[in-house]
Amino acid sequence: MLTALGALAAVAAVVAGFALLFSVLDDGGDASPKARTVYVKVPGGQTATGKKAKPGHVSVGAKVPAGEKPSGGQGTEGESEVEAEAGTGSETTAGGPAQLPTLAGRPLRGPAFQIAHVIEGERVDLYTAPNGKDLGYVRDETEFGSPVAFSVVETKPGWLGVTTPLLPNGELAWIARDPSRLQVYWTRYSLHASLAGRSLELRYGNRVVGDFSVTVGGPGTETPPGRYGVTDGVSFDESPYYGCCALALSGHQTAALPAGWIGGNRLAIHGTPGAVGGAESLGCIRATDETMRFLFARVPLGTPVFIDA
Repeated sequence: MLTALGALAAVAAVVAGFALLFSVLDDGGDASPKARTVYVKVPGGQTATGKKAKPGHVSVGAKVPAGEKPSGGQGTEGESEVEAEAGTGSETTAGGPAQLPTLAGRPLRGPAFQIAHVIEGERVDLYTAPNGKDLGYVRDETEFGSPVAFSVVETKPGWLGVTTPLLPNGELAWIARDPSRLQVYWTRYSLHASLAGRSLELRYGNRVVGDFSVTVGGPGTETPPGRYGVTDGVSFDESPYYGCCALALSGHQTAALPAGWIGGNRLAIHGTPGAVGGAESLGCIRATDETMRFLFARVPLGTPVFIDA
């Protein structure tokens, strides 16, 4: 489980150590502002297998002022800088199709998922339904210090149904699609966990780009199936509990936790210095640090996570 108390020191390190890198999503014209994906840099290090890990990046899809010159972005080895046409979701490089963390518009073909990012300095009201009961509001930053990025599950005219850790598993909050408060964009990435198979897939559209062995919840604290969203990417300094880093999810462990447990009930996909492939966690999904760095280099905040029994 991931808790703000347990991650407090890590958040401070994240704020102090992260750098912002920009990759242009060009709209191909002069009339519209250019949207850029903001990447949060993840420190390099050594994996659990002893291999040297290069720094990775998690994209947060924030919008920066038009006309600002982007700094030189870095990709993972074998990946090149890419551009996409805003509004079409097409991606190409000199070598053919490329994998972009976020897209300004919905792709013409294949699975894709909407993400709603709260613009810096704004707040968004949450409702039980379109024009329903007011549930309160969220500002532009999570409890772990990340930009707020909702995974969009359902849409209705003028409204978005989103996952949020403020509600029980399976319940959606509804937010007004207000362009003055939200930037809405798309990702082809999705995460799919099989509890029976003790595996985690990263998909780009219909294509599996990563298939990993993971540890899942043990007897009595099984990982709850459902659809969630990635809310935070948090880096740790060789944590014996979370490894190099963690992707916090919008879901919670609904089973009773051991007496005296202070780790909270938020679900997460996190690293571990130990072996993986078992069913022994308190609900979180454990992966190797090598796997986590692979995910951090690709997965944007707001990515949907599907956990199947």
